[in-house]
Amino acid sequence: MGRYKKLLLNVLLLSGSILFFLIVAEGVTRLVMPNSVRLRLMYQPDERLGYKLVPNYEMDHQTSDFDSHIKISSEGLRDYEHQKNKDSSTIRILILGDSFTFGVGVSLEESYPKVLEAMLNKNTAAGDSKKYEVINAGIEGFGTEQEYLYLEELANMYSPDLVIVGLYNNDIDDVVKGIPSAKGKTWLKRRIFFLSYLRGLQLSLGIMFKDPRAGIFQVYQDHYEPQFEKALQKTKEYLTKIKDLSYAMGAKTFIVIIPSCFETERRSGWEKRGFGRLYSDEFFNKNMSKFSDIFTEFGDTGGIPTLPLLPVFKDSNVRPLYFTKDFHWTREGHSLAAESIYNFMRDKGFIHKE
Repeated sequence: MGRYKKLLLNVLLLSGSILFFLIVAEGVTRLVMPNSVRLRLMYQPDERLGYKLVPNYEMDHQTSDFDSHIKISSEGLRDYEHQKNKDSSTIRILILGDSFTFGVGVSLEESYPKVLEAMLNKNTAAGDSKKYEVINAGIEGFGTEQEYLYLEELANMYSPDLVIVGLYNNDIDDVVKGIPSAKGKTWLKRRIFFLSYLRGLQLSLGIMFKDPRAGIFQVYQDHYEPQFEKALQKTKEYLTKIKDLSYAMGAKTFIVIIPSCFETERRSGWEKRGFGRLYSDEFFNKNMSKFSDIFTEFGDTGGIPTLPLLPVFKDSNVRPLYFTKDFHWTREGHSLAAESIYNFMRDKGFIHKE
């Protein structure tokens, strides 16, 4: 009996020590409020979408790569305030997407939606009374399912004339994870700040716990698991739903395929960060255009105009297009994307002509 009492006492002491550590860690985290924690407080749970941006939230986002300011509008967008009812002289473009569209690492004015807006208005023909508004509806971590549901909410509110979808390779993995998972993580991280800090630390150090061929890298592999193949088809279905919903409200639509930094060039440091099994020269040359190829073909067969940015980014002499440690675009990357989208819109007849 004494042995069991001793064992129970040790378990209680261990549990108490762990609990004490967690309480202290949580207290210190709330006192210091690291950048990674404040970033995750920018989101609030949402019944349909899993999470949304917190209206009027504001913070400085600082890493070793960048120093940017984030301000969320009263409408829950990273954008300036927009009138709900547009006037007849306004051509409104709504851009759906994830963190690339949101503009992680750059200012609002440097993000490609706003650069595109400036280009459209600057190049409006003389005497043309039309004004372009480009609404940034990008939310970090959103996949095509959430973007479709988000469009349902925003369509009547803003009555866009054109809907652009910024498609990134992790959108397929987001379908695999599903919205309930995103909602649960948001709820937990908003209540236990220390977990948010650990997640931010993991990302900043580039720690990869999964096989690099899993997650966002599955799309580049030669063969897909049934679950991933199903998610790939679901992603296409949601893109079709976005097209159909856009057309039903009288708006046009097209897809912009956003390339990852792994697709555009090779960096020696990536092998050190866990991508050695993925990143042979042969694999890069053979497989790294698969994501772009799959959805370019989908757009062609599905009747959805599609702009793959991969060829433009690979051929560009401008560097750096991506941050060194963070995998998002620099302001040069956003500028190149906006210029490419503008040229695509001009060539495909998406730009208004008087």
